[in-house]
Amino acid sequence: MKGSAVTIAQRLEQLFSETAGPHGRPVTMKEIIQRMDQRGISSMSLSYLQQLRKGEAENPRLQHLRALADAFGVPLTYFLEDDPDDADNRELTQQERTLALRVHGLSDGALSSIRAVVELARKSEQLDEQGDPEGD
Repeated sequence: MKGSAVTIAQRLEQLFSETAGPHGRPVTMKEIIQRMDQRGISSMSLSYLQQLRKGEAENPRLQHLRALADAFGVPLTYFLEDDPDDADNRELTQQERTLALRVHGLSDGALSSIRAVVELARKSEQLDEQGDPEGD
């Protein structure tokens, strides 16, 4: 990353401050670890997450970044790109993040239905005029 790039610790701090946990309060590190454990995506200790958040550990493994991205509902590129404010890599709003987290655990059929509704809404708001490169 560039010298002026945002650090992993700064990005994590922003995610923790903007991500709601149960009952609308900020999410805790323990809850993020539990999200990762529930999804079976990575094993990360609470102390290691604390080191990442404080900037004491600066070079996490890709699997840990993937797990954190999934737990927070952001793309992996949030942690990897030099410019997190890039238009193609913009952060999810709180409403978008909350919605994304609510679909966790739904069946493939339910997810397919939700995707169809989202695609219809995007089309009606003309958000994908160029087409969806990842479309099915």
